[in-house]
Amino acid sequence: MRRMFRLPEADEAFLDSLKISWETVREGETRWLLLHDYPVALGYSHDKVTVAIRIDGGYPPGKLDMAWFFPALSRKDGVAIANLSGEQIDGRAFQRWSRHYPWREGDDDLSTHIRRMDAWLQDEFRRKR
Repeated sequence: MRRMFRLPEADEAFLDSLKISWETVREGETRWLLLHDYPVALGYSHDKVTVAIRIDGGYPPGKLDMAWFFPALSRKDGVAIANLSGEQIDGRAFQRWSRHYPWREGDDDLSTHIRRMDAWLQDEFRRKR
């Protein structure tokens, strides 16, 4: 796995605890964390995906925001997912989930961002249509 840049030691330990493959890549000035074979909640078109998280230059302590999925996710029940767009990352067409939350500097980190991402995936099925 590529390690084009390092993450804070606590983040790398957290990632290793997930027992999935991960790597860090650069595309120009943009840094990406890629989580491979990441399991997603039931009800989606895929059981596992690659997740991309943009690691902006200010992290840490700056915030993390949104998540990108490859292959693109859809709901098996056919209901559309809101606030999606596409973006090329590492030569593949990822699906961006535009989800935002207040970042708590000093409290939030990669582990809390990934927990929030998991909640977005589960909460998608709780939204009223």
